[in-house]
Amino acid sequence: MISEEIFRILRKQRYQIDNHTAVKLCGWVRKKMLEDKNCYKSKFYGIETHRCIQCTPSVIWCQQNCIFCWRVLPQDINIGLKDANLKEPNWEEPEIVFEKIINMHRRIIMGYKGVLDRVGEKKFEEALNPKHVAISLSGEPTLYPYLDELIQIFHKKGFTTFVVSNGILTEIIEKIDPTQLYISLDAYDLESYRKICGGKREYWESILNTLDILKEKKRTCIRTTLIRGFNDDILKFVELYERANAHFIELKSYMHVGYSQRRLKKDNMLEHSEIIKLARELDEGSDYVFIDDSEESRVALLQNRNRKIDPKIKK
Repeated sequence: MISEEIFRILRKQRYQIDNHTAVKLCGWVRKKMLEDKNCYKSKFYGIETHRCIQCTPSVIWCQQNCIFCWRVLPQDINIGLKDANLKEPNWEEPEIVFEKIINMHRRIIMGYKGVLDRVGEKKFEEALNPKHVAISLSGEPTLYPYLDELIQIFHKKGFTTFVVSNGILTEIIEKIDPTQLYISLDAYDLESYRKICGGKREYWESILNTLDILKEKKRTCIRTTLIRGFNDDILKFVELYERANAHFIELKSYMHVGYSQRRLKKDNMLEHSEIIKLARELDEGSDYVFIDDSEESRVALLQNRNRKIDPKIKK
């Protein structure tokens, strides 16, 4: 289903892949296991870093070609869409996808059994029994036709869920109910959207429709990946942020990793001090107040002054 070359690259990047489903150990889980360092999701939302799964039910399928994306795009390796085999797969049932995600994650974590003296038995056992899933690894999760059912299965098993979407499939986003819904908003108008995300006019219009329904959701966040020279004038986003009326905004620097290194330069990353400056500009010029940040991840968190909820997720 996936071209041999793309599959080989993903495996080299340490993706565990089974059909259209994939799991990859987040770098922060490694840091938590070996150095006892927590990720920004732990700092902002109370998620236990070592008990989080990073996964996707649609590993290479996405409508966009974002220049900052870490995954390999067909054009990165000079192959056409036909050779990349990007036609939709035969999607598996959500119960199967759930089991595959759990099994692939546990297979990865078992590798730490060899350094149990460094990790500790308690942390190791907790990592083997995760409690949070981030459906955000790569691909667009709303393309998976049983996403709503998959989320429900995770919730029934006692998991909290984060779903990160590009916002194009509004009708699917209306239907799903994750613990926290992220919409990636990395452009402020059609021209910047085409330049940054490689999307079509109709996709941009769908994203705007999605912003209009976020106020109906119980817990929402807009994430903007900021790229120097492309979208780092934060006040251009204010109208869209306030249109969405999401609970939170995350401003995060582009990170020069993966195949994005072929499309952007290291200088396109913002320093954390610049992220803080932009967060304060947004605080002064919008309905959002700057409440937290994480220097290692170059990210700032802002909260809606008019829709305040506790950032920490109650389990």
